[in-house]
Amino acid sequence: MASILKNKDLIIRVLGSTCLIYWILRKIEWSKVIEVAKEGSFIYFIAAFIAIQITVVSSILKWKLLVDSSLNEEIKRGASLSKLGRFYYIGLFFNNFLPGSVGGDVVRVYYLGRITGVPIATASVAFERITSGAALVVIAVFSSLFVEEARPFLLPILFVFGMLLLLFYLISIVVKRRKKCKVDKKKITDSGINRWVLKIKNTLVKTSQIALNYRKEDYKWWLKITILSILFQVGLAWINDLLFLSIGINIPWIQLLMIITLISVITMLPISVNGLGVREGCYVLFFKGLGVPAEIALTISLLFFIFVSISSLAGGLFWIAERGKQSETSWKSVH
Repeated sequence: MASILKNKDLIIRVLGSTCLIYWILRKIEWSKVIEVAKEGSFIYFIAAFIAIQITVVSSILKWKLLVDSSLNEEIKRGASLSKLGRFYYIGLFFNNFLPGSVGGDVVRVYYLGRITGVPIATASVAFERITSGAALVVIAVFSSLFVEEARPFLLPILFVFGMLLLLFYLISIVVKRRKKCKVDKKKITDSGINRWVLKIKNTLVKTSQIALNYRKEDYKWWLKITILSILFQVGLAWINDLLFLSIGINIPWIQLLMIITLISVITMLPISVNGLGVREGCYVLFFKGLGVPAEIALTISLLFFIFVSISSLAGGLFWIAERGKQSETSWKSVH
């Protein structure tokens, strides 16, 4: 039953991406998109690629802080910065095939969970995403206080972020109810709790406890988390700024930051595969208000996607290496 539901979700997301891409294909003159891409400055392209790696590093450093908060010194060595970096890139690689822009997080939890245990891995990855989302809202609110042009974007950002929180809350309620139903049914038939149900329940409890333990950290730790969260969002805007500059277009920085912030929130919704179609439609829609032609907005969106995808290929190599280590360990255990 679970596999059927999972397949249905995947089909819906693929259909969502397909419909959106089809709509874009009908609306855009692709010959102009190709011309715009050819006119781009190679130097700016290289700078944008480097900016992606710097932005990723800021997120890896934040993840390291979250992981270390719950580990002793011995396990910290097992979850080194370089290893977390490899896991992060593996997650980026799997983002190319999984729902929304956060599908690779499940893969990160899997690999880190083998070292730290699933609760610590889940709490660190979830909180890494939550703090990034909070940074989105902080940037939106702060910008709207000082820049009048940024205020029209504030309400959509708050609305989408609020809807995401509501969605996660509703999902948690449904999960709890389903678990309760399964547990009750098991009590009637076997007068005991199924092992896997109990294991899931214990994992959720432990994960919540670990997340609550972050409160014990001092203000310096929280300041680092905040700065790194904001740097990641600013980095996304910086990458897009370089891509726009590559074709000679200078977008006001604060407006660019607000638009990219809004797009980041929307692409987190699990309605497509890796945000395909959603991201491109958002670029066309939001940058149109700044007088950017649809062909140029779409070109920047595709360039961003291509450069991030190329960066994620390193994750594919790391994944192959990890599978090789697993095979070697399994072979030694057998022999």
